Amino acid sequence: MISRGRGCVLMIMLAAAVVQAEAANLVADPGFESGIPSSYTGSMGDGWVVTAGTGAICNISGAACGNAGPSNSGSQMAFLDWSTTFNTISQTLTTVVGQSYDISYWIFGDHPNLLQVTFGGSTLFSGTAPASSTYVQYSFVSTATSTSTVLAFSGQRTVAGVELLDDVSVTAAPEPATWLLAFAALSGLAAMRRHRDQTPQQ
Repeated sequence: MISRGRGCVLMIMLAAAVVQAEAANLVADPGFESGIPSSYTGSMGDGWVVTAGTGAICNISGAACGNAGPSNSGSQMAFLDWSTTFNTISQTLTTVVGQSYDISYWIFGDHPNLLQVTFGGSTLFSGTAPASSTYVQYSFVSTATSTSTVLAFSGQRTVAGVELLDDVSVTAAPEPATWLLAFAALSGLAAMRRHRDQTPQQ
C-alpha cells in the first residue's frame, strides 16, 4: 500500500515528467550549431532546408558569411538576407492535430529588412526585422492542423546590412489537465505538511 506522502511525491514526479515531455523542443539544430558554415540552396544538412533563394549558416569566426555579426548563443546562426533575393529556410515538424505550440526565435538585424515567419501556412509575422544592436526575441502560440507542420523563415535584403536568426524553439504548450495534476499534487503535499505540523509530538 502506498503511503499518502509517497503517493503525493509520485503525483508530483508524474506531473513534472509530463510537463517536461510537452516542453521538448521539436526543432532540430535550433541554434544552427551542428550545421557546417556555408551557403545552401537545398538541404542544410541539419534538419533545415532552403526552399527559396539562398540560405546560410554563419560562424562568429567569419566562416561562410564573413563578418556577419554575433550569435545569440553558441557560435553559429542562420543568415536570412543573402544578396537581395527572397530567401526561405524551413523545417518540417511532427505535430499533433489540435495541439497548441509555443514558438519563439531570436532575430538580429542592423537594418529593417523584410522578415516573414509561418507555421503550418499560418503567418506568425510579416514585416521588417528590428534594427537593433542586440538580438530580439519573438514569441507566438499557434495550433497545429496537421501531423506534419512546416515552420518557415523568410528574409530579404530590402535595405542593407544583415538579418540573423538563432535559437528557434517550438514546444507543445502544457494542457490544462497537466497543470491541474501538478496543482493537485502540490496542494496535497502542502496539506500533508500542515497536518504534520499540527500533530502533537509524542
